[in-house]
Amino acid sequence: MEIRLMKPDDYEAAYALWSQTPGMNLKSLNNSYDGIKAIIDHNPTTCFVAEDAGQLVGTLLGGTDGRKGYFYHMAIAEAHRGQHIGSQLVQAVLKGFKDQNIVKIGLFTTNDNPDGRAFWEHVGFKVRPDITYLDLDL
Repeated sequence: MEIRLMKPDDYEAAYALWSQTPGMNLKSLNNSYDGIKAIIDHNPTTCFVAEDAGQLVGTLLGGTDGRKGYFYHMAIAEAHRGQHIGSQLVQAVLKGFKDQNIVKIGLFTTNDNPDGRAFWEHVGFKVRPDITYLDLDL
């Protein structure tokens, strides 16, 4: 198993993985090649993939606004779950954030993704009952 920085060339394999992962909600953001390349270009040290025998089996994209870090697109191939790949990806992105002096991390998970929420709570994230998320499509 190798954890490495994501490259734009990983897009097709990553998108295929995301398409097979429940709760990804891919229509909510610009998840085109150009959209994902923009995240990687703006955050070259905090976007990671996991590979097993040359096959992409996991992703976690980290982005920052300079004050706070955000996690996007955590996905692990079903056959590779339970092997601590997600935890390794989280640690890789956290290191990238720490190197940039980012000390607060946020993420979004859909309400119909209890497995995703359980994972995030397992690795230390807490539900924020004091906020409501709103967005606007332009």
